[in-house]
Amino acid sequence: MIQSQPYQYRFGSEPLHGIVKSLNLPIQFEYVQEICIFEQLIKLVEISEKLENYSKYFTNSINKLEQLKPFYQTIQSSFHQGVDKKNEIYEHCHNIQNYIIQNQFKYLEHEKLLSVSDLLLVELLEIVNNMYPNILYNQYQILYQFLAKVLSNNVLQNYYFNVDFMMKDFSPNIKNAQNILKGIIQTNLPTFHDFAQCQGILYRYKEDGKQFPDNCPVSLFPLYINYDIINDIKKKTILQQKVVAKMGMDFEWYTGILGRLAKHDEFIRRMISIQAKVEKSQTKCPYTICIVRNDFLHHASLNQWMQVEYNCIAISFGFISDRVQKYHSLLFDSYYKQIRENYKVKVKQDLNHDIMVDALHKAYELYNNKNAIVLIITAEFEGNIYDQRYIEKGLAKLGILSKRTTFLRLIGNITSENGILRAFGQEVALVYFRTGYTFDQYENEECWSIREMIELSKALKCPSLNTQLVNFKKLQQILLDETQIQKFLNKDEAKLISENYCKIWGFDHEDQHEKLIEMIQQNPHDYVLKPQREGGGNNYYDDQIIPELLKLTPEQRTEFIVMERIKPIPRIGFMMRRGQLDIQAVISEISVIGYFINEGENILVNEVGGYLVRTKRYLDNEGGVAAGYAVVDSFMVADS
Repeated sequence: MIQSQPYQYRFGSEPLHGIVKSLNLPIQFEYVQEICIFEQLIKLVEISEKLENYSKYFTNSINKLEQLKPFYQTIQSSFHQGVDKKNEIYEHCHNIQNYIIQNQFKYLEHEKLLSVSDLLLVELLEIVNNMYPNILYNQYQILYQFLAKVLSNNVLQNYYFNVDFMMKDFSPNIKNAQNILKGIIQTNLPTFHDFAQCQGILYRYKEDGKQFPDNCPVSLFPLYINYDIINDIKKKTILQQKVVAKMGMDFEWYTGILGRLAKHDEFIRRMISIQAKVEKSQTKCPYTICIVRNDFLHHASLNQWMQVEYNCIAISFGFISDRVQKYHSLLFDSYYKQIRENYKVKVKQDLNHDIMVDALHKAYELYNNKNAIVLIITAEFEGNIYDQRYIEKGLAKLGILSKRTTFLRLIGNITSENGILRAFGQEVALVYFRTGYTFDQYENEECWSIREMIELSKALKCPSLNTQLVNFKKLQQILLDETQIQKFLNKDEAKLISENYCKIWGFDHEDQHEKLIEMIQQNPHDYVLKPQREGGGNNYYDDQIIPELLKLTPEQRTEFIVMERIKPIPRIGFMMRRGQLDIQAVISEISVIGYFINEGENILVNEVGGYLVRTKRYLDNEGGVAAGYAVVDSFMVADS
């Protein structure tokens, strides 16, 4: 009989109970008021070792478990005595980290469902994180990776990443800091809702034929990150933009790669067909401008921010991101003041939310006609209208007028003569695409004719088709090949940027399909199946992958890539949508926003300066704010 108490304290055996129950082990639990997880685990080992199939379930012996006892006792005595034993706890962290290094993670390589010592160490490390936030992330990276490796087990995730469990106090004496924050937020939620709108964090909603503004989905507490990481991914985004710029200059190269896809993908085929005409045109614009968003997600077991993808069209939330950063700073200076002082953190405020305005302004000036306009092509309904309008407002402050329209409204209202593009009777210097990245956004042949007319004109395009073509996932896969990426970067640059690239596999060779499918079948949770599409909601995960691949012909599979799945450790997130609070286990994706401008094969400008943090529920596979999966967030750093 093992004694524990459910539903009240985290520092107990609730995950243990659930796991043992799921394995149908002949072990009974009796719940009592006071708990002691160490004694429970010792008892579990004693009972379980008598089981015939012990080695099937448990990888650790009581000797390894005993090594954690001093660590456990220090934490217990710290709370019983009301004394901060930080130095002793840090020493235990150091000793355990050395133990893991010496054993080279060997005991984590077993393909077992459960390790008894791991369960205790996970709880001890979670308590340390609760007492001294981010200490593992900053100072004990091996322990952080240990935590990630254990919790990436799909069986354990169901228990540890349950929000009710994550919010529990650890014991009668060890309180969960998240509950303090929860109390502040729940008490002040109406105020926080109004403050968000006052700050300009707005989104336009559409219900029952009516449109109305409310707050853009937003996080109420930011992500913690080491600021050195931000500087690192900024440098790598500069290199990524250089790669994208140079790829777009080589029509023969990228069409050679995309040509096979074009046989089955009408969208790619049409785009290549138009770009082929542009390459031969005598009136084409000599300049290329592209605003880029480079997305990263934290792979916890490697403790590395890995590139998810880069995006070259319709980049959103540059302005809203800056508003959220200021919003969080306001909350830290007031309602979260005690948290800020206790944990020595601050909201970083060096965002350049004008980066997109700067990009379009510099592009506009290259056209050299101050009477021309910027033509912005959008969808019929844009929920993110306020973020987009800020760009128009920024251009207006510089004396540049913009005209918003759709492809359908341009029918009969756009002309091109000798390369001079006119829309609604006004000369166009720059066309900024907020739509046009999926096939269904070109509703008829006239829409395609308009895109072709624009591309063949002297007006600048953001992005132009050549840059949009190198945005497809297939090119991301190709860049993993050293010989390919070194076409665009020198050897040192290529090595640096590749540090953040995930493994990607393609279906280029039919004789390798069976082997690749077998690899995925071994653990489908470790992969993502991606088509050549933008806009969110297109990927396949987990048990969706194999059925999708098996129903495709070998030729159809070539339109997909398989990407290594990036697995962060979730945290508790406080998300607000239209005044309603949603507390969930969440993960965050950080994006760097920048732009480049080319003249022919010369890169004139290559800059970064904007950031975007999007936070989503851990169990949601997709992550777009506009698609309804995520909220806009910001980040905090150590206040040294």
